[in-house]
Amino acid sequence: MTPPTPHPRTLFCPECGRETTEFYDNRCRDCFCKSVTIIECPPVIKIRICPVCGAYHTAGKWIEAPGMKEMFLSEISRSVKVHPDAKDLKLDFYEEELDPSRYLVHISVSAVLSGLDVSATADTEIRIKRETCDSCSRIAGGYYAGILQLRADHRHITGEEVERCIQLADHRLNKLTSKGDRFAFVSKIEELKEGVDLYIGSISACKQVGNAIIKELGGTSATSSSLVGKKDGEDLYRVTCAVRLPEFVRGDVASIEGSVIEVAHQDRQIHGTDLSDGSKVSFDAAVPAVRLGSRKDAVTAVLVAIEKDTVQVLDPETYETVLLKAPAFLHAEAGSDVCVIKTVEGLFLLP
Repeated sequence: MTPPTPHPRTLFCPECGRETTEFYDNRCRDCFCKSVTIIECPPVIKIRICPVCGAYHTAGKWIEAPGMKEMFLSEISRSVKVHPDAKDLKLDFYEEELDPSRYLVHISVSAVLSGLDVSATADTEIRIKRETCDSCSRIAGGYYAGILQLRADHRHITGEEVERCIQLADHRLNKLTSKGDRFAFVSKIEELKEGVDLYIGSISACKQVGNAIIKELGGTSATSSSLVGKKDGEDLYRVTCAVRLPEFVRGDVASIEGSVIEVAHQDRQIHGTDLSDGSKVSFDAAVPAVRLGSRKDAVTAVLVAIEKDTVQVLDPETYETVLLKAPAFLHAEAGSDVCVIKTVEGLFLLP
């Protein structure tokens, strides 16, 4: 015979005297819930927002605001104190706009405390203060920590090159800003006879923009720094990053050490195609070189004949037949049009 199941033992709550079988911290459920404070919320939460860029100030610094709802959640989470033993915490809220700078926020929290599902609500007021952030203040004041000097080697930098450099700078600075560098900005662009200077808000951004320009357009750079003062006992420096675009750019035709080449790009060497035979060549940038023209100067000519390793091309100006060595890049057939450039060194086929 199965013995009867014993009934749970009932006791009296020492606080309210209610008879119960479930105790939480030696009290009944109701007394336990009344005795613990699940959340503590300040009556007012103040948020500083920049009216220029929309960033907001939190934890001692300005950051980009992902959105009003996300910003409120972040500040509420930072301001609300939760019972240290609460587990599986879930926080939710909704706001009522009182005016453009004040919101009444209703907060609800659920958690597990001492094995018991508990919940609580609280109200707070969020007050918005419009205040220009440090980044926008410095931009407005023309602040800079680095100067990026854009120049060209042995020539004037072109308007197209300046425009492309500024595009590359904007792209790099936008990336750095998205990663948290709030001083990745250009506060001034100064056009000079010898080139253009970009005044940039952070030293790191200045160097990275210079590297991005060299990576795409070639050239070299040199960086120097100068002490401009002290802040909180630490030395403050500014840098000047001088970027020199190469003397020769893609498409230039130049004479170097007896060879006529079409330049592909230049860094510490001049790389290109030897127009006499089509081979890929490189020369030290310090070697004397003379610019003969550019692919922009090229014209169309008729390929008269192909004979083994030579070709006959009709001079587009004199209409005389010119005998040339057949370069490796030539794949045209006799009678077709080809691209040529006429220089002081003679007539050359172009790839």
